[in-house]
Amino acid sequence: MNHRETLEYLNQKGNEVQMMHLGLHRTVAMMEALGNPHTKYPSVHIAGTNGKGSVAAMTETILREAGFVTGMYTSPHLVRVEERIRVGGVPVPPAAFALLATAVRAAEEALLAKEIIDRALTAFEFLTCCAFLRFARQKADIAVIEVGLGGKLDATNVIRPLCSVITNIALDHQQYLGNTIRKIAAEKAGIIKKGVPVISGCGDPAAEEVVRRRANAAGARLLKLGGDLIIQNARMRGGRATMDLQTPARGYANLKLSLAGEFQTRNAALAVAAVETLESFRVSSGDIRRGLSGARWEGRLDEYRAARRTLLDGAHNPAAAAMLRDYLEQRGESEIHMIFGAMRDKNVREAGAILFPLVKHIYLTPLLNTRAATPEDIANMFPEYRERMTICRDMKSALRAAWAKCPPPGLALITGSLYLVGDLLPFVRRSAGK
Repeated sequence: MNHRETLEYLNQKGNEVQMMHLGLHRTVAMMEALGNPHTKYPSVHIAGTNGKGSVAAMTETILREAGFVTGMYTSPHLVRVEERIRVGGVPVPPAAFALLATAVRAAEEALLAKEIIDRALTAFEFLTCCAFLRFARQKADIAVIEVGLGGKLDATNVIRPLCSVITNIALDHQQYLGNTIRKIAAEKAGIIKKGVPVISGCGDPAAEEVVRRRANAAGARLLKLGGDLIIQNARMRGGRATMDLQTPARGYANLKLSLAGEFQTRNAALAVAAVETLESFRVSSGDIRRGLSGARWEGRLDEYRAARRTLLDGAHNPAAAAMLRDYLEQRGESEIHMIFGAMRDKNVREAGAILFPLVKHIYLTPLLNTRAATPEDIANMFPEYRERMTICRDMKSALRAAWAKCPPPGLALITGSLYLVGDLLPFVRRSAGK
């Protein structure tokens, strides 16, 4: 397949959430057919409701600063699917991606013909196979792997990592993972392997108990944020944090974070603890400082000087919305014009209740996704804010309207879904001259 054919083939597999079939048997069979590429390099495995992408980005950047050839697999992508599969921080080139996809498709079709797998791979399973094959072919020293959804039955859980990280646990994807914190925690704790150290950022007592019991049962050393990892003297400047951190290995003073938001102090602590557990990978305190101050994770509290000052953040559940609200309040933002779109299977009502009171006007937009809620549906959920809402015909119209109405000192905020952020990011960049 060439690149165009590869994208068409992926598109035929349908929406990766709606068409999801959780389970490991297809990925296990594919790994064997491809020569078990996931065993050719060690890895770090990261699960959680929010923050796992940020932890992955910081962990990968630290390891890259230490001189290692890194692989990183994350999801979803913002603009191009190739963003999900990176070596040395660089997305897989389109031609190389097409070659990987051709190899994976050939193996998939052979297994289907032999009835070794019960159905075609989902889009996420297919991309996971491409990522693992890419890292093996590029001879990665280590790969940082983000869970797609859940943990126990996620396609990435075929790996045996050197370290497992669980960032936090909140209600999200209840239709797939369960409708209580304990049930969701059990799914995410499914990445814990026998004897493999676990770093936990779980703050909820019920989730913490589930993770602790799973770690104890697996004989896995557990390091907990707030117990083994102590953040001290966190201070904010320009939306970014500087902090002191004490881990079981050493103390760090004045760690500067490039990723915006006070909550990133917790993600940074998890990333530092993760690299400290990698005994065969020598990482200095200087590597850690450079990694934390240089990490990039687009679309998350990502600000541009465009036609108006514009902030993009893919807050897609109530916990993420609360972190975004805290950031806006800490920055003293009072003139906010919000471009908002969301998936109908998300808790839009609660996320909106958290964010909408902060804003002057809300521009509701449809999304180019079959899971999307319509602007009319969202407006009907919030009759109390209807006078502050404008229903727009498309995303660019919504953004232009927000820019037109937002005064120069104000802030245009794009949020509600990473799909919305990804679709508008190129438009914002062009306006900002980037």
